[in-house]
Amino acid sequence: MTYLNYTELQLRSAIADDCASLAQLAKSAHSHPWSEAQYQQSLSAGHYCWVLIQGDDIIACCVISSLFDQAEILDIAVSPVRRRQGLAEALLNSVKTELPSEIERVLLEVRVSNLAARSLYRKLGFSEDGIRKNYYPAQNGMREDAVLMSLALNDTQS
Repeated sequence: MTYLNYTELQLRSAIADDCASLAQLAKSAHSHPWSEAQYQQSLSAGHYCWVLIQGDDIIACCVISSLFDQAEILDIAVSPVRRRQGLAEALLNSVKTELPSEIERVLLEVRVSNLAARSLYRKLGFSEDGIRKNYYPAQNGMREDAVLMSLALNDTQS
């Protein structure tokens, strides 16, 4: 991969045997993580799922669905002990190069409170397009808004 210059890391497509590890990663990385069954369902549905491996450990993942010329990031997770090392940026840049050539736009939702992720997405060229009210479950039975973001690939993908 062009963007992953870490010699000890490998980017590959996830397989069914990875789903338990993906659920563990999600549990460590998210307040409302995906389950092993959700990763299995995503793979069965034909979603793209990439994992970033160090040694025998999955340290990051990205799950994307696609329809016609658009792709949507459904899940991205980086192990908390590996954050702030540029892995999410490298993972997303590498994933962009792996998407089919017909994909022209990437969409995502992110918690309004997740300022680090929003900053990363803006750095990667995503624009903030709107708000989806009360989208995410939050603490104490509350709900949190999602920021809708998109990235046009026609100028960034060869």
